[in-house]
Amino acid sequence: MQIPNSKKKILPNGLRVVTEEIPSLRSIAMGIMVGAGPVNETAAESGISHLIEHMLFKGTSKRSAYEIAHALDAVGGKMNAYTAKEQTMYYAVVLDKHLDTAIDVLCDIYLNSLFNPKETELEKGVILEEIKMYEDTPDELIHDLFAQKILQGHPAGKSTLGTSKTVKSFKKDDILNYINTWYSPKNTIVSLAGDLPKDIDKRIADHLGDWKSKHKIHLPPAPKIEGTMTLKHKKTEQVHLCLGVKGLAQTDEDFYPYAVLDSILGGSMSSRLFQEVREKRGLAYSIYSTSASFRNFGIAYVYAGTSKENLEKVVNIILEEFSKIKKQGVTEAELEKAREYLKGTLVLGLESTISRMSWLAKSEYHFNRCITVDEIFAKVDKITNENIIRLANRFFQDKYLTLAVIGDLKKLPFKKIHC
Repeated sequence: MQIPNSKKKILPNGLRVVTEEIPSLRSIAMGIMVGAGPVNETAAESGISHLIEHMLFKGTSKRSAYEIAHALDAVGGKMNAYTAKEQTMYYAVVLDKHLDTAIDVLCDIYLNSLFNPKETELEKGVILEEIKMYEDTPDELIHDLFAQKILQGHPAGKSTLGTSKTVKSFKKDDILNYINTWYSPKNTIVSLAGDLPKDIDKRIADHLGDWKSKHKIHLPPAPKIEGTMTLKHKKTEQVHLCLGVKGLAQTDEDFYPYAVLDSILGGSMSSRLFQEVREKRGLAYSIYSTSASFRNFGIAYVYAGTSKENLEKVVNIILEEFSKIKKQGVTEAELEKAREYLKGTLVLGLESTISRMSWLAKSEYHFNRCITVDEIFAKVDKITNENIIRLANRFFQDKYLTLAVIGDLKKLPFKKIHC
């Protein structure tokens, strides 16, 4: 999958437009991605990226909140947004003949939102309830607790939602100052995929070409990652844990070998940890490994939910698997399965215009170009057991080991952990 029809255009103001023409499809997906998320927030701004994402649908100088929703509904389209740790994405998908509607509405909310104080207070109430719901969901909350501890106070370790205190504090001036700092042409990528017209770059330039940058963008440095253990007491039926280590940036040459290692460890139902912890011993319903990769750093970890009586057993099994892979690596059968699993999930995840649009934007964000599937396949096919052993020994080290636990416990059943 070479993505032969992908193109990139940089407008005079620095805005990047990345496109993929797919003539066989009738839909077009468009996204506007800004490099702004929790990593860009100060402690006092925690949650402001997410609030802004909500507020961009609440009215502009030319459309009310209802008119924004109605514009896409009236043509059978869909519009949504999300806030990630490093980016916020606003996107829409429409039939090809309604592309101009999607462009006009997305560009309108991106540039001309009003941030009406009354609407802002209402939306803050919605987010405060979202925070409470999140606090009541320990199997989600544990991921943020782990990130906070392993990243040692780095902004990426903060919750995307912010805290009740910070969300309540935001005023219109705070929102506008944040937007003026981060929402700029040079920090924005417009991505489109589908049956695109030949003048697509001009259509985007007509809406966003006169927009000017106001500030120079400065990204925070990578965090110092050091191992630690933490327990958050909460009355729950299960204990929820994340046990992990330092990971890799998206652009690291070892990113895909690490992804293969992650797949073998706990990335699927046939993975080592799923089979050992759930299928053979019945110690958990949910156990998996995952990772989070950023521009200049990453983290990797295992999540499990188990009874407090089995916490020590589950942690020790995970540590034993870390140690086994460091010493012995993996089998050729495991390696081949993980290679094919990675390739299969990648391709199957790129079979819609929305997923292709998102791929283009993220590829541009991390690599400043379109990374093709064939490039990734070539890297994955070269991965050897020696790569896996080297990476395991590089990252499965005591100095990086971090354990976060939420549950009805007074203390953890161990003073230190090692692998």
